[in-house]
This record gives sequence, structure tokens and C-alpha cells, in this order.
Amino acid sequence: MNDGEFAYDALRSDDGATTSIIAYQERAGAPFRAVIWSVPRQQWIFAPAIAAEALYDDDPQTDAVDRAEAERIATEVLRHDLPSEGALLALCEEGERNGWSYGPPR
Repeated sequence: MNDGEFAYDALRSDDGATTSIIAYQERAGAPFRAVIWSVPRQQWIFAPAIAAEALYDDDPQTDAVDRAEAERIATEVLRHDLPSEGALLALCEEGERNGWSYGPPR
């Protein structure tokens, strides 16, 4: 992954069903950024703390996917479009400006 590009992972439940997509950026010398599909909110949210817990767990329940597969999962499983990389970047910038780690306040 090049600095600034998003990587994608599919998040699975205990039964193996895909429940979310995580779009994230690991940038040298910069904070971890991540946008995740929030099932309770039914929206894409900037939530790097939640994403990091899922991605870096000792027993991760995530699978790396490419952008095309992430788009397919978002449309067919989550029933919502995956935001463009520009929109993902905007969500990250908004979340960082507001100091969100677990998504926007309710």
C-alpha cells in the first residue's frame, strides 16, 4: 500500500458472516486512520480505535480484500455503497478535526 491509499478488510462475525468493511490508512509518521461500516448506525463512520481493535486482535476476524471486493461486499451484503476514496478521506479529516476515535457522538 502506498502512503495515502486505503486498504480494505472485511470484518466477520463469530459465525463467519461478513458484517462490515474497514477502509484504513497506515501512514509513516502519521496517526492510523480508519472508516468502518457501523451496523447500529447504518452509516460509514471514522472510528480508528474500533478498526484497530478488529484488525490487530490476536485472533483477528478480518480478511484483506481489494477495493473491487470491498465495493461488492458493501453493495451486496451491507446494502450500501462504499464511499469513494475521496469521501473516505473527507470522513477521516472530519474525524481527526473533531477528535473522534470511536465514531461521531450520537
